[in-house]
Amino acid sequence: MIRVTDRTLSCFDCLPLDKPVLSRFLSLLFELNPGAIELSERVYGLLSPLPEYPSYILRIERVDDAAKYPHIAEFVCPNAPSGVDERIRPEVRLDDIVDIDSIADYAGCAKARVLGMGGALCGDYTRAFARLREFFSNDIEFCPTDRFHCATALAAEWVTGGAGGVVTAFGGIGGFAPTEELIMVLRMNGLRGADKNCGFFPEMAGLFGKITGKCVRPNKPVIGGRIFHVESGVHVDGILKQPKCYEPFPPEAVGQERKIVLGKQSGAASIRAKLSELNIEFADECIPRILETVRAKAMEKGGAVTDEEFTEIAKESQT
Repeated sequence: MIRVTDRTLSCFDCLPLDKPVLSRFLSLLFELNPGAIELSERVYGLLSPLPEYPSYILRIERVDDAAKYPHIAEFVCPNAPSGVDERIRPEVRLDDIVDIDSIADYAGCAKARVLGMGGALCGDYTRAFARLREFFSNDIEFCPTDRFHCATALAAEWVTGGAGGVVTAFGGIGGFAPTEELIMVLRMNGLRGADKNCGFFPEMAGLFGKITGKCVRPNKPVIGGRIFHVESGVHVDGILKQPKCYEPFPPEAVGQERKIVLGKQSGAASIRAKLSELNIEFADECIPRILETVRAKAMEKGGAVTDEEFTEIAKESQT
């Protein structure tokens, strides 16, 4: 069983937090069903009493803070001494795989988390992973950082190789691998929730934007609002014939719909698809004229042609 620990809620400490919004976000994390959910002490205090969930982890900054929470089963603490408390998972930072022997002092830990290794793909990461497994033969988590924009790939390589648990954060907050991306990688490879529908992702992304004060980029993998918008004529033609060649998963799997966008790069296939989508009857000989007008309109306005504008163009082209 692949264990994914989501640490999103421990990355919100510096933000103004609204309890109802945070509570709803937590309920959607339940739907996502990571192996464990990590919280900061601040978030824990705000949401207490916590809704029932199989595994919570509380992030503490000092080992002594664990004594304040006798009912918590597991903690994570940066640079906690090895073996100090069986409930505490030490988090040790490893910035470069060439320095891997620097964390040898933690090799005797019953459980540990290794943070960093953002540039591991630039070196012999498979050997580095094997070395970590030698150090931590029991319970090890890897929390890759995104310094070189490959944290998702590192997380996927780690868990698919059976190395241990992995730590991620929704939307990539904190500079970590985005939870939603890893979940979809595992889903596509039949390793976790192959039939799971994540139609709640748009709501989750909206709540994430409210909490962080930043809108999710429209082209953000998995949760971006425009990732299934297609304009290029060749692309549209191909995606309508064989979507699996262009889309790693169907739009509905993440609560979205494919949208044909009309612009200066559109082709005849785009025009036919949009006419069909809008239930507009047309003669095939009208297609070139409609396409020419659509391209001219897109260049004139410097953007996509709206459905309303297209409807008017189609009507005028058939008169």
